[in-house]
Amino acid sequence: MAIIKGNASQTSVNRVGEGVETYMRMLRDGTVGVADLIALWSLEGRVFTVSAGAATTPATFQDSSALLTTEFDLHISVPSSVVIIPLSWEICYEAFGTTAIAEMCLQYGTGSVVGTATSDIPSSSNANAGIASACTCNVASATGTALTTVVEEIWHDMLQEVATRASAASTAAYVPEKHIYNAMDTGILHVVGPSQQLVGFVVSQAPTGFYQFKYAELPVGGIE
Repeated sequence: MAIIKGNASQTSVNRVGEGVETYMRMLRDGTVGVADLIALWSLEGRVFTVSAGAATTPATFQDSSALLTTEFDLHISVPSSVVIIPLSWEICYEAFGTTAIAEMCLQYGTGSVVGTATSDIPSSSNANAGIASACTCNVASATGTALTTVVEEIWHDMLQEVATRASAASTAAYVPEKHIYNAMDTGILHVVGPSQQLVGFVVSQAPTGFYQFKYAELPVGGIE
């Protein structure tokens, strides 16, 4: 009978250079590490979440009749040591002022400066792993510098909304609405960095709401 051996590890993972022979990765119960890639990153503690708004306190999103590329509802500066892979962005509008386009956009590139903003420390999918994000993350930014070079626009969604909606008996108030970007739905993982910025916009007329943006973060050598 053949014996299969591997390195049993969940949170402490050693990455080797290109072409180096090594053991297969296993989970600590002996399961061979060919499970879902994102699940393995999550166990390792390399999936992070940036949030805007929490519980009963919504965030204030970009208030404009058109998307302003100098005002960021999400801004992540990726340093030279790591790359990030956007996994999902769940946005829930709680309210807006008047009839308007609800618009969402996710881009990455170079040359962007965050400007005045609220910082957010990303939370790890496995806090016990002791891995902190090397990125600088901000929400609700204004007076920033737009991307001077847009490498790619990953996601763009929009919907015409009205301030009131008709019902059978009366005029019903606006119903909160969710918009979701999911990398697994597209089948494509976009690698952002090193030394690039990921920017996101959530726009309408006087909008408020919540979002959770999730990304994997790996050493530069981890994907080359």
